[in-house]
Amino acid sequence: MQTTALTARMHGFPLPEGTAMDASLAIPAVRGTWNLKYGQHAYSFLNLRSGMGVRTLIGHGAIIGPGLKRFEEAANGNGRPLSWWRCLTPRYHYGFSLLEQVMLMTVPHTVTPVGNGRFIVNLWSWFGYLLVDTATKTVACHTMEDGDRDSVLGSQQWHDPDTGTLTAMSYSLGDSLARLDDPTRPVSMRIFRHRLGEEGSETVWQGELADYVHDLLVDKARRYCVVCELGMHLDGDANILPSKVLILDLSSGKEWVLERFVVAAHACFDPENPNIIYFSNHNFEFRHSSLVQLLKKGSYSVRFRGPASIFKYELTPDGPREIGVFTREDFHRLTNMHVFRHRRRRIIAAMGFPDEIFILDAGDMSFIRKIHVTDPRAAGRSRTHRPALVGTVAPSPDGERLFVHTTRSLQVLDLYGGDARCLHVCARHHACFNHMAAIPDTGWGPERGAGQ
Repeated sequence: MQTTALTARMHGFPLPEGTAMDASLAIPAVRGTWNLKYGQHAYSFLNLRSGMGVRTLIGHGAIIGPGLKRFEEAANGNGRPLSWWRCLTPRYHYGFSLLEQVMLMTVPHTVTPVGNGRFIVNLWSWFGYLLVDTATKTVACHTMEDGDRDSVLGSQQWHDPDTGTLTAMSYSLGDSLARLDDPTRPVSMRIFRHRLGEEGSETVWQGELADYVHDLLVDKARRYCVVCELGMHLDGDANILPSKVLILDLSSGKEWVLERFVVAAHACFDPENPNIIYFSNHNFEFRHSSLVQLLKKGSYSVRFRGPASIFKYELTPDGPREIGVFTREDFHRLTNMHVFRHRRRRIIAAMGFPDEIFILDAGDMSFIRKIHVTDPRAAGRSRTHRPALVGTVAPSPDGERLFVHTTRSLQVLDLYGGDARCLHVCARHHACFNHMAAIPDTGWGPERGAGQ
């Protein structure tokens, strides 16, 4: 990886009194500036034990910069040269304009904690990732080597704390752009291991699969590696081509590809049985937005193609086997789902659009209840509440609470009692459609009263 230091502003801030618990949160988001709705990346790292948070602000242009030349090379090679005066014309995937395409590829999406107050922020599908160090107050962009200029990273990495290695995935942007003419065309893809700050990598798997590889996870036993695509490419009849899921048995070398799900963006291993895995089926598509709509909303237009669903599979030596599914007509879900243990029960918490969280029984995939999320309009200034637009959820490490990030606030919900408490009120033009990480590590960051 090649390393480029980025200019960033980083400062500490106190959390509300009475919110202490053994948990830390890492939250990637985007917020507007005075002239741009998507002007800044805004990351928050909260240490709930010390009662302090660290906020990091980076100009969106600084993040685009290290990979823009490579994007231009791939676009030129596929007959779509960068033309900024035509940047609003639909010419890319999902019918996106150049502006929409670059915004999507560089939006912060997931966080990978790597210890000592350091966090990797993975972008949707750009040529590198960001390493934020809260101790040294620095941010670095790590991009692929020059010999791999056509490769963009997927939007997730898996960190092995025992070895210090990262498992990542990449695909050919040239192959991906060629799908604009033939959406069934295969795309060269690679899964590899690497270390922070070191050159070179070890290939785990290489072949032809898909672009927009979105989720990567390895089970606790280190036997299975699973990769999910977020394709949403359309065939000639405007039907979404099923996303691909790659399952690797790292012990036997066997591999399987599932094409069961319409939009297979994410997966979760069972917290107790490493041979059980859950797959999401989002069932929505991106739509091109006019410039006025894009600037007004600061997010992408989507179209639901029916209810979403969650599938339960057993991984066997002979391949994956479907053993359960959940769906409902009112289950419209954009991003997050988590499987975890709450007291004596394994449950699933999954987002429903726009302001719902579905709670399911992971054992029999049955419905338990829905939580409707509301937001304080502006804490301390008004008592009125409005429906929330939920962007990401994550369970606390002890399984007792659920952290909920909306476009207006960060809240913590008590799963047993149902009480909600606001941890932070967000600024205007705040977009949070991504994935926060909730971890038990609290041995980092400033103490309360420092760095404010």
